[in-house]
Formats: sequence, C-alpha cells, structure tokens
Amino acid sequence: MNNIKIYIADDHQLLIDGLISALSDYAYIEIIGTANNGKKVLNDIFLNKPDVLLLDLNMPQVDGLQVIEKVKATANNVKILVLSNYSANHIIKEVQQKGADGYLLKNGSINDLVAAIRQVANGNLLFENITSAIQKKETAYFMDDFMKEYLLTKREYDILLLMAIGKSSNEIGDKLFISAATVSTHRRNILKKLGLKRTSEIMNLAVSKGWLKDQ
Repeated sequence: MNNIKIYIADDHQLLIDGLISALSDYAYIEIIGTANNGKKVLNDIFLNKPDVLLLDLNMPQVDGLQVIEKVKATANNVKILVLSNYSANHIIKEVQQKGADGYLLKNGSINDLVAAIRQVANGNLLFENITSAIQKKETAYFMDDFMKEYLLTKREYDILLLMAIGKSSNEIGDKLFISAATVSTHRRNILKKLGLKRTSEIMNLAVSKGWLKDQ
C-alpha cells in the first residue's frame, strides 16, 4: 500500500497531538504538517501537497468552509475529510456543496477515522453513512416525542409501525408473539389516540413523517 500523506488542521493542539499519536500506529499514514488556524492551512497546503487534509470547521482567521472552497478552487487533487463535532444536516450539506470529500464526527473511533482516510484517499466520497445515521437518530427522537404527545405505549408504537407498512392483525400477532385479537384491540386504541379512523391514514402519516426510511 502506498503511503497516505496527511495534513491535520484543528484549533485544539491537544486533539492534533492525540491524532498524531493514534495515527502513528499505521505505517502507511504519514503526517506531513499541522495547523491551528485556517490561514496557516492555506499557506502550507500547496507546499506540503498532502493526499488528505483532515479539517476542523471551527478554525480561527479563515474558517473551515472557506478553507474547503479555496483549496478545492486551486488544489483539487487534495482530498478533504472534515472532522467535526457538528452533526446538523444543513452543515454537512454545505460542506458537501463546497466540495469536501467526506465528513466524520469526532466522537467516532480511530478505526473509523483510518477507514475514512483510506476511502477519501482512494477517491470515494464519504457522506452517505453519516447522513443516514443522523436521520435515523433524528427520527428516533421524533418518535419518542410523538409517543409522549399521544400517550402511546411501547407496544402500541411497535404495532403502529407495523400497521404503517400494511401488516394485518394476524401478521403483526405472529411477529410480536401476541394474538390477533389483542392486536385488534391495540389497533382500535391507536386509532382513537391519534384521532384517526382508518389504517390508510396511519400509512399516509408515516410516509409524510419519514418514519419508514429504516423499516
């Protein structure tokens, strides 16, 4: 495997030191420079010519988004992997639109980081996994609030999702190891709590709220 030359840019020296220590265990990763501010990144990047720039968004002097834009405009061969604490979808989308090659949250493992470095170094984009994970997390939070708002039990929540994908009372009973009669009782209670009359209305609600993306 060819060496992957890495440049690390983060406003916290402690994190840089930690990354240098952790990545030193990987013989094919070569750290060729570091910076604590965006201006130094832009001054160094053309001289050092890294394969991958590990970039924090929260950088002084020149912020991470500006760094992405300027590096991609003048040194498009440098792959940019953003390493950030921000998990908001609109930030990730903006990073992608600016031309970055990947996005990784700082709460991941060193193995996740190394895998991401290899992915972007090989010319692959790394956004799909994080956006789907965040969407799943956001959906989980929404469903928790939804359950509280309508006083749904955990059992009713499970049955609701199965109703939303068109499962019959017999099919739901088989899956949850309860009788079809018990399922029918739960179905009536769920419809009453939601103020709905038909299962088709639950299916429409589920589609509109995006509950079924991971079903």
